[in-house]
Amino acid sequence: MDIGLIKRGINHYHTKLVAFFNEKKFRAAGTRVKYMLLTDKQSDALLVSFPSCAPNTAKYNYMRTLIPFKCNKLFLLDDFGDNHQGCYLIEDKVEQCVKQLLETVISRTKPLVIIFLGSSKGGYSALNFAFLIPNVTVVIGAPQYYLGSYLDKPNTLTNLKYIIGDLTPEKKSQLDVRLKQKIDQSSVKPKQVYFHYSNVEHTYEEHVNDLLKDLKASNVHITEDVQDYPRHDQLSDFFPPYLLEVCSKLISER
Repeated sequence: MDIGLIKRGINHYHTKLVAFFNEKKFRAAGTRVKYMLLTDKQSDALLVSFPSCAPNTAKYNYMRTLIPFKCNKLFLLDDFGDNHQGCYLIEDKVEQCVKQLLETVISRTKPLVIIFLGSSKGGYSALNFAFLIPNVTVVIGAPQYYLGSYLDKPNTLTNLKYIIGDLTPEKKSQLDVRLKQKIDQSSVKPKQVYFHYSNVEHTYEEHVNDLLKDLKASNVHITEDVQDYPRHDQLSDFFPPYLLEVCSKLISER
């Protein structure tokens, strides 16, 4: 019996059920973003979950993982592009739309603690918006960093084209340094970044190591959780316990 497969199945159907009753669309900047907002009027904390990649579809992430927390929760969907597998929520209009949604939710819920979270693709998105929205703490797992290079592959060219338009070397290079420019230049910085990764899986040398160096050079406060599992897809096993641990600490200490 594949326990992992059973857990993924439970997660899938739980998310589908919650989305059926709670999914909404937010429209701004000439586009829309799908989301779910679960509110708790007794809480002064807000968790924002940014979605990672899912084969052949788009999905909300970490809904069942975050069930223990009685607080406000915003789940974002990234279903943009012809294959509906997303744009990291950073295509120009999409980024503006998501930023306005975040500002609207923060204005409505008035949280004292704001936590942006995500892994892999979702980790990039969470970090990106933490340089646009003030007073955010970030909990991420092994995000990509050089998106122009990472997406320049046959199975992700659709996503790359959706983000940058013409697939020119110049635009790919600009996308590679897009997050770095925010890290270096933004007047808004995350309060703290809790950063989970494995130092032996391939994204460490390809993305994570340089990202850590650039964050530290910009005086961003980082707490690292370093593991040694060999495959990137093992994030789904190792990141959720860390996410629970950190969020429990942040919410209980406020």
